[in-house]
Amino acid sequence: MTAQIPFSPYTSTNAAGSFNVSSSGFIQGMAMPDPASRFYLSGGVLASTETKPMWGGVGISEAVPGVTGQQSRTLGGNITRATTLTAASANCLTGFAVFDQNHAAVNSPSSPVPQVASGGLVNFYRLGSKARIAVACDPALASLAGSVINTQVSWDFVNQLLVPYIGTLTIASGTYSNTTGLVTLTMSAPVTFSAGDAIIVSGLTGTGAYASLNGTFTALSAAGTTVTYNPGASLGASTITGGSLALGSGASSALSVEVIDFNIGNSMTVSYNSVTGAATWNRSGSCALIYLN
Repeated sequence: MTAQIPFSPYTSTNAAGSFNVSSSGFIQGMAMPDPASRFYLSGGVLASTETKPMWGGVGISEAVPGVTGQQSRTLGGNITRATTLTAASANCLTGFAVFDQNHAAVNSPSSPVPQVASGGLVNFYRLGSKARIAVACDPALASLAGSVINTQVSWDFVNQLLVPYIGTLTIASGTYSNTTGLVTLTMSAPVTFSAGDAIIVSGLTGTGAYASLNGTFTALSAAGTTVTYNPGASLGASTITGGSLALGSGASSALSVEVIDFNIGNSMTVSYNSVTGAATWNRSGSCALIYLN
């Protein structure tokens, strides 16, 4: 199955967001108009292995094209979603997709965010290009106000957003309730991320079916020292006595970028519906402006 784009040309809509009180914010996936860095705008072809379309603000991995065919001569490398920060490994993060000058991307009234299907052209900036790009971020990054611009941050590969850098946290205790279906973890220190971030739970110890609670999940709540998530399975009651928690898919590693600005709650971010394939704008999203040093 390849990435496809929904198209409903007869849907009517108004110009959403035209009458906001304030329009001071960022648009995910848009680069700042820097005269020097814009010459480093690059393009490649979205791989046939991708099952979701591509849009701006996504961390991408660029692979060398094949030795035959038109793509190897003119259209650039094979582009996939990045899944790791480990350099030179498969699907390692090499840059960020942008909307800039991608006039072939497709949108419609029912799916207003421009998207690229498999085989289509993806525009992007490579790491080290000195470009300034707006990406979706965790609102918890507001805590960086007043910090130096090279304060460590991480990239959530599951939700495609910038998140606080936390390394690996220790789980002090926890429980699974077969009534609510939720796991409640008590951490050894206060958490610095938010509900909606992807978390990796590993190395759980305890009694009951705790081993089934390991994996990558979405945090339903994160406040103080408490984190809750839904393991998506019906299990017997479990008691957790230890383990580890990290952010995102490999987000326990620091992303080598500088955060030079952010806008919380008044930026445009992408919301993708995996059922319909439509991508719409969240006009109350949060964005960070990162410098690809």
